[in-house]
Amino acid sequence: MFVRRGISIAFLLICGLLAAMPAFAGTLSPGLVRQMDTLQDKDVITVLVVLQEQVDVPQLDRNLRAEKAGRGRRHEVVVGQLQQLSRATQGDLLQALETNKSTNGILGYTPHWLVNAVVVTGQVSAVRELASRPDVLRIEADLVPELIEPVTSREPVNKGAAGIGITPGVVAIGARRVWDELGIDGTGALVGIIDTGVDASHPAYAARWQGNFGPADEAWLDAAQLGHLSVPVDVSGHGTHVMGILTGVAADDTIGVAPGAHWIATNGIQAASAIFDNSIMASLEFMTDPDGNPATTDDVPDVVNNSWGVNESFAGYLDCDSRWWDLIDNCEAAGVVLVWAAGNEGPIASTVRSPADRAVNPYNCFSVGSTSNHLPFAISAFSSRGPSACGGVYAVKPEISAPGDTIYSALPGGGYIIRSGTSMSSPLISGVVALMRQANPDVDVVTIKDILMNTAQDLGNAGEDNDYGHGFVDAYAAVQAVMSGLGTISGTVTDASTGLPIPGALVRRDGGENLVFSNALGQYSLTLYAGAATFTGTAFGYFDNSVSVTIPDGGTVNGDLILSSRPTVTISGTVRGPDLLPVSGATIMVPETPLPDLLTDANGFYTLDLPTGTGQIFDLRASAPGLGHQVQQIDPV
Repeated sequence: MFVRRGISIAFLLICGLLAAMPAFAGTLSPGLVRQMDTLQDKDVITVLVVLQEQVDVPQLDRNLRAEKAGRGRRHEVVVGQLQQLSRATQGDLLQALETNKSTNGILGYTPHWLVNAVVVTGQVSAVRELASRPDVLRIEADLVPELIEPVTSREPVNKGAAGIGITPGVVAIGARRVWDELGIDGTGALVGIIDTGVDASHPAYAARWQGNFGPADEAWLDAAQLGHLSVPVDVSGHGTHVMGILTGVAADDTIGVAPGAHWIATNGIQAASAIFDNSIMASLEFMTDPDGNPATTDDVPDVVNNSWGVNESFAGYLDCDSRWWDLIDNCEAAGVVLVWAAGNEGPIASTVRSPADRAVNPYNCFSVGSTSNHLPFAISAFSSRGPSACGGVYAVKPEISAPGDTIYSALPGGGYIIRSGTSMSSPLISGVVALMRQANPDVDVVTIKDILMNTAQDLGNAGEDNDYGHGFVDAYAAVQAVMSGLGTISGTVTDASTGLPIPGALVRRDGGENLVFSNALGQYSLTLYAGAATFTGTAFGYFDNSVSVTIPDGGTVNGDLILSSRPTVTISGTVRGPDLLPVSGATIMVPETPLPDLLTDANGFYTLDLPTGTGQIFDLRASAPGLGHQVQQIDPV
């Protein structure tokens, strides 16, 4: 590394800007602020109070991937740390809520652990007081739920004496080949849905409810609080149809992709708006650890289907709403694959519902579009399209497609019905995941999604597109891939001049979707297809570098990466207040970089180095207590 010429940047902070803002402005979400602006202090709302202390699950996940942890180890570590932190840090807040219950505007509360948070119902004035607590990170608004309702439904089918055999959609994705040629039908796998519930007595899957083989409260959660405590019930019919597509089979009928799998369910999406966030959190916690014991995994589903979402028509909703992201990430870090219906608002672009519209990386959230159930598998007109309104390099949506048009499946009461929608296509993908997990129980979440995308049949425009995503699912190729032909690359990313490890470096397979970040020791590990591949390492302040290897089938290859530092330019200056006097202790930060925040010295002076030659224009932000903030852009050429 060498230093180029310096650039002097001075800041002038204006009095009163921060002082004039309410004390809670930094902790109330924008959607909640808008909602509260329409309410009086005594009006009652339900909010999600997220605490400051959170488990660093992304880093935990990277460490577990690096050690190639199996599902049991992964589940015990992730769930154990999440539950332990919530127990250790929520006491003061829960005591305050109990003290203020009924008398000072708090009507009720429910603690959660999948994220360290508490759902609170109370008056607007009480919520404002909660936001000023030092142990509160942010407070989110409640949202109104909605199923991704089928766009069409036909009257129940009267089959007569004979069934219909294997449904066209199940055949189209290649599931029959998996059963017949590979001997895989989902036996030993456990599937789950967060939906309207399930008709537990339906002959297509009644015998394989997990509650038949263990405690009922580990196989069913009445998250909507409808009073159905011991046995799954479906008051809508949506969840029953979805479960049939996932795992249904009866005499002369095979309507599901994984007819050997056992199942569990919640009715979280049936909840009234006042408890919806609470219901979704409870459902995701249940699916992450049904028996409340981090050391057991026989109760934990391999895959959970989500045929629900919100869109911009809902009050308080923001595009790319992030309230469920941490829940989703933490559930998947514990080993559960989550699959999402894209929505039925097509063919208009950028109509994928939230949270399926998330575009932080190639894998979350894994959304499914709908096609016809016969050749040439045309994309359904109703199937929601990308790109995601979240933007970014991963905005192409959905991830994959499957038949969702004219799908025959179960109806409450033991009957059958034909429906169309992405709610019908996503459980087909969830069923394929169940087949993959039977074939290879320890295959991790990212590898499953990567295989699904890479084995899909490319339809529509060449490559990934905003209609089909990566293409039409191929169950046979996906299951075959996890049965053999996988290997691992692992290595350490280090600094060329010092030999020290580089944490947080991105390692990505060239031309593919496999990526991982190095851990605190600079280590990384990726499991993927055997064969020749090139991987490129990227880190802030360094030139990219690549390594080419041959991944061995069933083995591990070294992929150490050495990165050279970029030249830097020194940025320095003085922060002054409105009186033009230097401000000591002002904070200098460079957002969206790993650079630590700096404090000005006694003379208001600061200095920092920025890498050159990246093409990136940096925002330099100065702020100080009681003063405003100022942002200046820097192009360190």
